[in-house]
Parts: sequence; structure tokens; C-alpha cells
Amino acid sequence: MECIEIYTSLAGHSEFRTIHAFEVSPVSFNGVAVSLSSPQPCESVLVHEFESDYFLGWHNPPSRQYVVVLEGELEITVQGGDAAQRFAAGAVFVAGDLQGTGHTTRAIRAGRALVVNVRG
Repeated sequence: MECIEIYTSLAGHSEFRTIHAFEVSPVSFNGVAVSLSSPQPCESVLVHEFESDYFLGWHNPPSRQYVVVLEGELEITVQGGDAAQRFAAGAVFVAGDLQGTGHTTRAIRAGRALVVNVRG
């Protein structure tokens, strides 16, 4: 399964790239075919809820983490504001830019945003 990762480049700037995050295999549950990922270790799970005017300035995550957007939409900006990507409900991305310039996070839809952070 592919997803977007925010990582720190050799120049010390946060950037986006597509990574292969999970190995998935076809399995059958009660006769229904689904794709299931391999298990991943998890240190902690955090649930964040914020309103549409939420903005968190330049920061780095405390540890590498999967971010799952359950509701709303987030805009993540990297490289001093030159690049941004939006992640809507259902999106999964990896926040892995533990050093360097970091990124900003902004909720961009009316109403709340509900996000789950899974720290590995």
C-alpha cells in the first residue's frame, strides 16, 4: 500500500514523497475477499479533534507516526510554504520529518477535523 510521507531531505527541509508503507495480502473473511496489511508495531495512539480555524505553525513530530484523517480535511505545508498537500477523510500519511524545517498543519473545511496519530 502506498501513501505520502513527509520526510527530512539531506538539505534539512521537509518534503513529500510517495512510499510503500504496508505489505498487503489478499485474505478471505467469511467468504469475502479483502486486502489485509501486515501487522505494524504501535507505541501509542492519539486522537486529535480541532475546528476549521486550527493552525499549527512550523513543527516536527515527536516521533515517526501514521496520520489517519477520519473527518474533515488537512493541509500540510513544507519547504517554507512552497509546497502543500491536502489530506481528506480516508487519507493516511506518514509524518516522519523529525528534524529540519518541519511542516505546518491547517484544518481547511468548515466544522471539525478528526485525526488519529499512530506512533510506531
